[in-house]
Amino acid sequence: MQVNTENRWGTVSRGFHWLMVAIIVVQIPLGFFMVDEYETYKIDYADDTVFMRASMAHNTLGFLFLLLATGRLGWRLSHVVPDLPAALVTYQRYLAKLTHAFFYLLMFAFPLSGWAALSAYEFDFPIFFFGWESVPPIVPSVPEGAPFDYRFFADIHELCWQLGAGLLALHVFAALWHQYVNHDGLLMRMLR
Repeated sequence: MQVNTENRWGTVSRGFHWLMVAIIVVQIPLGFFMVDEYETYKIDYADDTVFMRASMAHNTLGFLFLLLATGRLGWRLSHVVPDLPAALVTYQRYLAKLTHAFFYLLMFAFPLSGWAALSAYEFDFPIFFFGWESVPPIVPSVPEGAPFDYRFFADIHELCWQLGAGLLALHVFAALWHQYVNHDGLLMRMLR
């Protein structure tokens, strides 16, 4: 197992990165599917097994993402972080550090807001982790319209994906720019 050096990411760091990317690739369409099905058909969870399984998968992947984010942050804080390429100008260094800070904020805000939304829902709403459907709530259940209700946390969850999508687009653009325009090898540090 390779560890981080001043020039490249190690095996564990790359593993965290790509596992989280894989979860995001599944979570986003799954989330859209769930919202569309619920808002279009007002599905009763007990009556629709496809929707229920989608919820189980979305919840479980959200909790796995939160666990990976915690592990990733712990790993990052306790290991060397590769230096940014020397050719980067000051604003690029600042932007890279700011982007990564926001990514870490979203890595926690996104799953926690989803968990809170499910917790605050006024009706009996199962929260899943694999086959377990009794994940404890992190906020109290309140009636719709009360402060900190389901909609409050659901709006934060939605804002997280919107900000995350923009941030992800910037991140991918920057990685490709460094690889194919600057030719500084920045992308290859995360690929191998």
